[in-house]
Amino acid sequence: MPRTKETPSDGLVHVVVCGGTPAEWVDLGVQGWSRRFADLATGVAHVGARWVTVFPHHGGDDDSAHGDALAALYEQIDKVETVETHGIRRHVWRRDDGVNVVVDPNADGHDRFARVVSSLARSGTTIDEQTLSGALLHPVRDEPDLALILGPPDTMPTSLVWELAYSELVFLDIKWKDLESIHLEMAIDDFNRRHRRFGGLDS
Repeated sequence: MPRTKETPSDGLVHVVVCGGTPAEWVDLGVQGWSRRFADLATGVAHVGARWVTVFPHHGGDDDSAHGDALAALYEQIDKVETVETHGIRRHVWRRDDGVNVVVDPNADGHDRFARVVSSLARSGTTIDEQTLSGALLHPVRDEPDLALILGPPDTMPTSLVWELAYSELVFLDIKWKDLESIHLEMAIDDFNRRHRRFGGLDS
């Protein structure tokens, strides 16, 4: 069952990283993405997290073409498989020790949400928080604990809607191309110093 604010668990399981654009993702190339997958896994593995989901911060008019280019790029990288559910295509890189990196190149979080709801409705599935969460997060089962957003804190990404509900947010004003494992470790250190609010606000 997906974790919600009523059923928290200790420690980190699922981290979201949000940065760059689909065009910038394509520019990383095969070697760049091979390093990026390894860096993302290394950045979370020391605290026992098993899932990292990566979204672009925002997109542009050519996102569909860039999505196809990324799919072709990921086909050239070992341990990457493509999964599709409810019209959402994602790419999953699995490290041998069980750490998984999920890449979702859709920069429009509202569009992703609408497509999932429409698909669930067409299938006759009862739409509630649990089924929505499962469909939106697939193949991850746990709600994100932490969202690391690359960019200034006064600019929220267009790609995240559901994923922000109970996540702690950490902003790092760095460029997508400069992201390294140390930045995830810094964000996790920040997370570990916080009192979890699960979507609530400090009074």
